[in-house]
Amino acid sequence: MPSKLIKFKEILKIALPSGLSSLLDILNISIALLFIAKLSTAHIVAFGASMNFIMLFYAILTIFFTGTNATIARLFGEKNPQTPQALSSLLISAAFVSLPLFLIAFALFHPYLTWMGLTQHSLTLANIYLHILIFEIPALLLKTTLTSAFSAISCAKIPFYVKICSTLFNVTANYYLIFGFGFIPALDIVGAGIANVLSAYFELFLLLIFAYKKFKFSPSFDFLFVKKAFWIGFPAGIERSLTLFSLVLIAKFLLSYGDEVLAGFQIGGRIEAFAFMPGFGFMVASMSLMGQNVNHPKLAKEYTTLCLWIASMMMGALGALMCIFGQNLAWIFSKDSQVILYAWHYLIAVGLSQIPLIFIFVLDGALKGAGKSKFSLYINTSSIWILRILPMYLCSIFKLPYYFIYLIIFLETYIRATIFWIIFYKIDWKIKK
Repeated sequence: MPSKLIKFKEILKIALPSGLSSLLDILNISIALLFIAKLSTAHIVAFGASMNFIMLFYAILTIFFTGTNATIARLFGEKNPQTPQALSSLLISAAFVSLPLFLIAFALFHPYLTWMGLTQHSLTLANIYLHILIFEIPALLLKTTLTSAFSAISCAKIPFYVKICSTLFNVTANYYLIFGFGFIPALDIVGAGIANVLSAYFELFLLLIFAYKKFKFSPSFDFLFVKKAFWIGFPAGIERSLTLFSLVLIAKFLLSYGDEVLAGFQIGGRIEAFAFMPGFGFMVASMSLMGQNVNHPKLAKEYTTLCLWIASMMMGALGALMCIFGQNLAWIFSKDSQVILYAWHYLIAVGLSQIPLIFIFVLDGALKGAGKSKFSLYINTSSIWILRILPMYLCSIFKLPYYFIYLIIFLETYIRATIFWIIFYKIDWKIKK
């Protein structure tokens, strides 16, 4: 049985690089938003609506991330020599799925933007941006699979180093292509789209090189590995799709209060995401370590509990900083005093609920690592749609003040965290040797 210090190091070995990699993902989006925000409020709304559309496809990414992590982690924990073949099979299936996914995105993005009810100027900008951005979908699917595989074998530092390189590339490309430099003309929101697509494929290229060296895989396909991964990942994908669609609905509800409220919510969300991503790192750690130790239930639960303690202290501190410095942080993205105020009110609501949020993340990851992703599906879906979306809809119908929506987010997070805690620690959800 490893000591507490060894467990602590194992957790951080996965959580820190995974969290920092995801933090850089958010940094990429936030810097693009920062540049876009210098153009107009309509650009902010168009950018946010476009990113929400792309996020709808993260449900498929979640299937591959969860399924790959659980499959590779178990094979790695068992020292199974078929690990390279499993990764090759999952990469081939990801490439195969990416083509119809791209075609679906191409067919649906304009109807989606029209349904969102954007103003004409924002709608035009969002159409232009998404015409370009959807070309990154194949790269997103493949690099998600590779990143998950590295995390599953406790080697999350490689995607992190790759992410540093792609972030530097992305920031530079965004600045020069949006505002122009030398012989490069200012391309406005078109430049942001091109920069994001190029950086996605640059990151994929680097990940493939390192994956070939680390896993030493050759092209091969075994449907059994894909079937196992999808069996675990599919409930997580359904859960993710419903969760992401709920975010779209929240944005639509807030749009009824005006562009400034929605812009404040989007800016607040980008700021929250910087705190959100360390939590994601601990979720990946709990998922990976549960998968590696699924044949040792007591040890797996000890890793999960230690994850909760470490992550709660970190996320609690970050939540306090969001409450205290929320206005200053929002000012970075916008100089509109009303937008800043709306963003700060959102940051107070989520800042005060960061500890229960990390309980959700870590216990969600542990259940998925144990192959119990259906539990996460039932808990997250029912809580978000019954306790969050339905009350928000009523708020928008009865024209209640916008901060009621933030209050609903706050309360629902605490309730859902309590449900996860009861399920994981008080109910026999049958982790078996």
